[in-house]
Amino acid sequence: MFLILFGIISIICAWRWGDWRNWRLYLPTIQYFIMGDMLYNLFTWNYSLWSYPNPPNLLPNHLLNNLFIMFTIYPSTMLIFLYRFPKQKLVKLLLYIFIWILLWLGFELVMVLNGLCVYHHGWTYGWSVAFACIMVPMLILHHKRPLWAYILSVPITVFLLLWFDVPVLSNK
Repeated sequence: MFLILFGIISIICAWRWGDWRNWRLYLPTIQYFIMGDMLYNLFTWNYSLWSYPNPPNLLPNHLLNNLFIMFTIYPSTMLIFLYRFPKQKLVKLLLYIFIWILLWLGFELVMVLNGLCVYHHGWTYGWSVAFACIMVPMLILHHKRPLWAYILSVPITVFLLLWFDVPVLSNK
């Protein structure tokens, strides 16, 4: 129920504080975000580093829960995050990034503490912290310089696949 509730709250927040009128400006970065998660699901189909079990989640399996997150929470948060991104002063920019990293990590921590997200194969909350510290700046980079974001995403993805010994070649 928490995941559904958070999805609804995300949509309401995006409606209130996001830039719905100009959603097309943010669509490429929303798609980049979703594509990254879809690739995670593809590469780790039989070797999840984390999963959203049922129960306690309402949707019947990890994939449906993840799709719900991808198509409600990701677009909603990007409409707020990118629209309100500060354009001046390095201190404000860094503080904004830090706050969003904390928001993502807070959401995940609530999920983990309530059994709504479970880690596997060596993934830990510490890895989530490191990933969030990369993910949030990568979303900004994609919004400003998409090609660079794609170029940098390749070695990051390869590193994670190798570090966690994800059997990509033996997947279907």
